[in-house]
Amino acid sequence: MKNTGELIVPALESYKFFNQEFCSFNQMGEIGEHVAEKNRELIIENHNLRYEVERLKKITFIDALTEIYNKKYLEIRLGEEFARARRYGSPLSSIFIDLDNFKSINDTYGHIIGDKLLKEVASVLEGLCRSEDVLVRFGGEEFVLLMSDTTASEAIIFAERIRKKVEGHIFSYGDTKISVSASLGASTLNKGDFEYVRDPEELICMADRAMYRVKQNGKNNTCHLPFCHTSSGSTGKNLPVRENLLPYFRTCPDRCPPTQIIYKAFYFIFNWNNLRSIWIKNTEELK
Repeated sequence: MKNTGELIVPALESYKFFNQEFCSFNQMGEIGEHVAEKNRELIIENHNLRYEVERLKKITFIDALTEIYNKKYLEIRLGEEFARARRYGSPLSSIFIDLDNFKSINDTYGHIIGDKLLKEVASVLEGLCRSEDVLVRFGGEEFVLLMSDTTASEAIIFAERIRKKVEGHIFSYGDTKISVSASLGASTLNKGDFEYVRDPEELICMADRAMYRVKQNGKNNTCHLPFCHTSSGSTGKNLPVRENLLPYFRTCPDRCPPTQIIYKAFYFIFNWNNLRSIWIKNTEELK
């Protein structure tokens, strides 16, 4: 039979072991609570960071007045869509929209009404766009629509649809009712165009030029200009169209900086015969 001392020693050791395990368990519980608290802090911090990113994105890429995308966002998406279209050989179209006689609206009804009208126009345009389209306020009363996987004929049809929708919309502000029209220019990059078109902005420039062609021929119309110099432009209401004389300019011909003058001079010198034949052809078409 074992004496009392032999029984007490193992009991004390077992108690110490249990006490150590209990303390470790409590410590683990405290660590768990600390980790849980840190997780909660990280979740809140992550939420605040995400909110801040969205806020900065809105400030950077959203137009404050119309609440649609701005020109800076277009620059990013244009590069992305241009690269994608070139890689897969898919058509990429752009529509340039300019409200007619908008200055007279500001002069007649005031800038507050003018701002409200711009915001409502943006809402009308947004309601017509597909989810994959990129609609931006380019500046002032100008809007640009970037349309991926859209052929020239589809762009022309959609541009006419926009023009008719804007023309038929009554902008009502109290007792004031305003009707407004728009001039639209469109252009399309097809698979073969990517061989010589290197700058994505050329798509916007060509659509801008098509829009100016409408302005010069009575406004409230649509016009499509192709990149290929062997093709003729298309319009929505049988607007007279001239062949693109300078298809390789990297800047908008109607808005070119002075630095392009020398380039244009050399272009005319070395391509005089070709340009002369095109001009004669266009003159005959307009008669």
